[in-house]
Amino acid sequence: MAIGEEEDIAEAARRFAPNGVEPVPGERKGIAMLAYDAVAGIEEFKKLNRVIIEANPEIDVPIAGTYRLASAAKAHERIEEGHVLCKIVVRISETEL
Repeated sequence: MAIGEEEDIAEAARRFAPNGVEPVPGERKGIAMLAYDAVAGIEEFKKLNRVIIEANPEIDVPIAGTYRLASAAKAHERIEEGHVLCKIVVRISETEL
């Protein structure tokens, strides 16, 4: 990074968080906080997946377990037990993304 670039980046820095997130992110000097209303749906997740893969085709998200929505309580129990270093997936439908 060249001299002066770090200051330029700090001046233009932005931080995004969905409305309603708790705890509310605190203000940080030199960083603009932008809130948004998130839209969740299968098409949005497909688009997000494409963007992530295009940015880093080697990305690998380790999954510790997958549960059907009817078994969500078991997923929570597993998380509460601790020792989960990966992601837990709760499927709300059998449709593949």
